[in-house]
Amino acid sequence: MAEIEPFRGIRYNEEAVGDFSKVIAPPYDVISPRQREELYARSPFNAVRIELPEGEGKERYENAKEIYSKWLRDGVLIRDDEPSIYPYYQDFEFEGERYTRKGFIANVKVEDFDKRIVLPHEQTFRKHKEDRLALTIACNSNLSQIFCVYPNASGEIEEDIDESIGKPLVDVTFEEGIRNTLWKISDPRIIRRVKNLLEDKSILIADGHHRYETSINFRNLRRKETGENSRPMPWDYVMTYLSRGEGQGLIINPTHRIARSAGVNLIDNLREDFEVERVALEHSLDLGADQISVVTKDPERTFRLTPKATREKDYENLAVIILHSQVFGKLVEEDKAGVRYSKFPEEVFENVHNGEFEAGFLLPKLKSEDIFKVVLDGTKMPHKTTYFYPKILSGLVFSPLWR
Repeated sequence: MAEIEPFRGIRYNEEAVGDFSKVIAPPYDVISPRQREELYARSPFNAVRIELPEGEGKERYENAKEIYSKWLRDGVLIRDDEPSIYPYYQDFEFEGERYTRKGFIANVKVEDFDKRIVLPHEQTFRKHKEDRLALTIACNSNLSQIFCVYPNASGEIEEDIDESIGKPLVDVTFEEGIRNTLWKISDPRIIRRVKNLLEDKSILIADGHHRYETSINFRNLRRKETGENSRPMPWDYVMTYLSRGEGQGLIINPTHRIARSAGVNLIDNLREDFEVERVALEHSLDLGADQISVVTKDPERTFRLTPKATREKDYENLAVIILHSQVFGKLVEEDKAGVRYSKFPEEVFENVHNGEFEAGFLLPKLKSEDIFKVVLDGTKMPHKTTYFYPKILSGLVFSPLWR
C-alpha cells in the first residue's frame, strides 16, 4: 500500500538567511497578489520567489530555476547528509480552543489513482497542473508538500515520533499566531517502524491535488525520456506531509460558494426538493451535515435548506454533494453563474449584501471519515470542497528530484 521513504532534504541555511520567519511562506495557491508583494519584501530569499516567480510565460519558470540554482550554489540552501523524515507540528488556536496538529514530511511513492493507494477527493483544473509541471521541470525539485491524511486510530506513529524528536531545526510563529516546528529524524530504526505502520494503509490527499497529479505527469515524462522503469528513481516519489486522520488537530473547514447569478425565484424553486426555513443571519452556520444556508441580498432574508429526501449512500447526504447535484445541477448553472469560493462566511455576507453577488451558499464542516467514505467508493467531491486548517508552510524543506 502506501510506500514512504526518507530523503536528503534541501533546507535554508540559518547562517545565510537569519530569521526563518522571513523566508517561509503560505502555500502558493492561497497567496494574494498583495501578500506576494509583502513576502517578496520580507527577504531576498523568501520561498515565494521560486513558488510564484516574477515574469510572464516561460520566463517565470526560467527565473525560478535561476534563483533556486543560485541559492544552492551560494549556500543559501544546503542539503542534508542523511536520508531523513521531518516531523512537522503546528500549534494553533481555533474557535477558542488550543490544538496541536502533528505530522511528518517524507517522500511517498507516486501511485496512479486506479491502484486506490493514494486517494483523491476533489476535482482539479488543467491550467493549474500545467503551471506546477513547468515549475517542477524547471527546478527539478518538489518545492512544497502534498498534504495527506493516514488512518492510525491507535496513534502509534505519533507516539514513536514524539519519543524521537529533540532540538528543532525550525521553530517559528507565523501568521495568525500559528507556531510551526520542524525536526529531523535520521534513525533507520524509527523510520523503518513508521514505514511498517503505514505499509497496509491507503492515504487520502487532503490538500495539493494539483501538485499530486503533477507528480504523476512528471514521473511519466521522466520515464518516457529515460526509459527507466525497472528501479526506483527520484521522480517516482513526491514530498508529502502526512498527518493522522484521527488526530485532534485535524480541522476541516468548508469552502463556501458565492454566485453572481442565481436565477429567478431561487428560494421558491428550492422548495420542491428542500424544506426551506428562514433563519437569522447569526444562525446561518448552525447546520447539520446535510443542511445548506442560502444568503440573499437582503440581510433579513437568510434561509436554511434541509433536503426532503434521504439518499441511499451516507456520503450522498453531505451538504456539498447535495448543493452541487440538487442546486447547481438543477437551478443554478455553475459554469454560467460566476461561482466563487470563500473560506470566510463574513466574505460571503459582504459580497452578497453589497449586491456584487446574488446569492451565497454556506456549508457545514466535514469530518475526515466523511471524506474517506466518498473516496473509498471511487467518487470525488466537487472542486474546493474542503479547507484544511491551518495550511502547511512552504520553505521548510525541499525535496530534490535527483540522487
